[in-house]
Amino acid sequence: MPKIDLSGLAADLPQDWSCQGMLTLTLPSPDKRVKPNVILTKEFLPKAMELADYFGKIKESILKRGIQDMKISNEKDIVVSGVRGKMMVCQWDVSQMAKMMGQQKGQPPPPNIPEGQMVKQVQVTLLKDNLAINMTASFPADQFETYYKPFQEFLKSIKIT
Repeated sequence: MPKIDLSGLAADLPQDWSCQGMLTLTLPSPDKRVKPNVILTKEFLPKAMELADYFGKIKESILKRGIQDMKISNEKDIVVSGVRGKMMVCQWDVSQMAKMMGQQKGQPPPPNIPEGQMVKQVQVTLLKDNLAINMTASFPADQFETYYKPFQEFLKSIKIT
């Protein structure tokens, strides 16, 4: 019988259920306004896809957000738990994104986001047959290395069976 175990929450799953969904992990931060986080999703695709095609769609959806000052600084192939994947690092100004989102909704941007507040985000995509695992890790750009190191250790600890 399949099992789930989420840090103190465990359950047995009926044999014919599949486990897919989203999990948000928050990293400790001395700044009460900043919540460095990792969003992890697991899903089963209707059919197997090539990694380049699947990652291309994810990258395209990120670029289509229309964040004007977004810059991709790194893109590379990776392997996690024996599974091939892609990693991309990008950066943008949070206030510009908030402004853009406010305009799309016809609302003013939130007043508590200072101009020039940069975020750096790591996008990791792993693909094994029709199993797709995506991680989006968002950290303050000026503290990226502080948070990126534990994220790398987290990646090393992942076991995909």
